[in-house]
Amino acid sequence: MVSLLTVACTGTEENYCHDPEAEAQWQALLAKNPKDMELQALHALRIGICIKVDQGVLTLDEGTEIFEKARAALIGQREDEKRQEELKAKQSM
Repeated sequence: MVSLLTVACTGTEENYCHDPEAEAQWQALLAKNPKDMELQALHALRIGICIKVDQGVLTLDEGTEIFEKARAALIGQREDEKRQEELKAKQSM
């Protein structure tokens, strides 16, 4: 799951907000994980950032920074959860 979270909102060089391939990746990820509320929230953040970039409220770099911080936090959370599950499994052996 963590590796799938690498679908990005924007890139440092390119704006992927209106990229059909990036949106297709998001839709596939969401279809596989429809009850994952953290993933839903990250996608909603992506949509909001894209709107703000389009409006000129945020620069592309600012939007990228916001999204990447949120994505990294979610990945870190997922990695921590996985480590805790592995530790519990080892302890119950």
